[in-house]
Amino acid sequence: MILKFTFSGYYTAILTLVLLTTSCATYNSKSEIFQAKLQQGNIEGALASVEKNKFLLKPRNKLLYLLEKGKLSYLKGDYNASNLLFNQADNLIESNVSSVGSQILGTLLNPEKETYKGEDFEKVAIHYYKALNYAFLNQYDEALVEAKRINLQLLQLNEKYPQGKKNHYKDDAFAHNLQGLLYEALGDINNAFIAYRNAVDLYLQNNGIYMGVAVPDQLKQDLLRTATDIGFADQVIRYEEKLNTKYQSGSKDNEVVVFWENGLVPYKDQTFFTFTILPGNRVGYVTVVNEELGIDLPLPIDTGGDNKSDFSDLDVFNISFPKYVRRNAFYKNATIQVEGRSFPMQLAENYEEIAFTTLKDRRFRDIGKAALRLAAKKVSQYALKNQNEDLGALLGLFNALTEGADTRNWQSLPSHIYYTRVPLKQGENTLTFKAGNNDIDQEIKVQSKGTLQFQKVVTPKVYR
Repeated sequence: MILKFTFSGYYTAILTLVLLTTSCATYNSKSEIFQAKLQQGNIEGALASVEKNKFLLKPRNKLLYLLEKGKLSYLKGDYNASNLLFNQADNLIESNVSSVGSQILGTLLNPEKETYKGEDFEKVAIHYYKALNYAFLNQYDEALVEAKRINLQLLQLNEKYPQGKKNHYKDDAFAHNLQGLLYEALGDINNAFIAYRNAVDLYLQNNGIYMGVAVPDQLKQDLLRTATDIGFADQVIRYEEKLNTKYQSGSKDNEVVVFWENGLVPYKDQTFFTFTILPGNRVGYVTVVNEELGIDLPLPIDTGGDNKSDFSDLDVFNISFPKYVRRNAFYKNATIQVEGRSFPMQLAENYEEIAFTTLKDRRFRDIGKAALRLAAKKVSQYALKNQNEDLGALLGLFNALTEGADTRNWQSLPSHIYYTRVPLKQGENTLTFKAGNNDIDQEIKVQSKGTLQFQKVVTPKVYR
């Protein structure tokens, strides 16, 4: 962001330089090393980078540190360590502890000085990863508890917001779907049917698309199959009509569910609205600047014509808001191939859409906080200005320069999660994961167990 006015070339140069420097210091820029190693598949290097990241090691960023490290431990396959880290993160969220000092700095300077408490969707994503950690450890009861907590916590989070300011992301179809899969792994077909039905109903209540995801074909078949297995013929007929599909019978006793985590969630940046009041001899200007929106609007104001234009007359208002920047996943589609058959990966969760939607939903809450922050800054500026006009003007510049949005977010989350179900033969099975134009040809070894089991593939590579 560049602040433009004509009062003094000296002050303009300094102000422009500092503003440019300040606006670039986002969490995304401070975490470039560990994110680069993550995209290269160098998980050990990414973990080491997190441990050396001075920003993440600050006490106010403890939650962010736990989230990033917990996800990297998951990618490493150290599921127990990952759950320990996510448990700490969960406890930190539940305790809701903030230091008084960080709250004051957040109000007087910018919200990134406050203790990070996480976005709502990040808080529930913890339970998705804990559920998968437990599933990979064959602890399906514990996995099911975590999958259920996703929807319960979303409900609790949304209840605290006033009417008219609630989140659109108030339920999670993928969480219901995951519950169904875990019930199947436990042999509980009746509850699996209920979970699948809850997921499908959520899609149908939203015209077949919820949070950027259409009803997966696999989910349709899982619902119809479990309804058939427990003798709910009327439900089969009902949902075949609602979903415009037919049940395709087949054995589902010995399968693997493969989750594909693709890309990286959008990262947070910031956008500024800057108001500069610059009195002149006869006519001054209020200049409104926002480079992202292409706004650079000087508005003339009558100064009374006192032939006077002192440095102390300069006043700057700078308000920042967070925004998400999309990161395009390198791979757009993938399949699992086995025994001459191909099983396409189907979209199940769209964190990219959820991130943009939840930020939009809390825009009015952000405006209220920004107004409070601006008021606190201007009160301190005018109090000092009453004692020394030039120092008051300098404090106004300092307040403008230190203004910033909170650009922290859990950046190792995927942008999209896909899945598919693959039948297994007795003994060892070799599955081949193919993505893009066969750019990836990765083998997955799965030993048949006669029950439903789970595997994962991760491709975090992105381009801008």
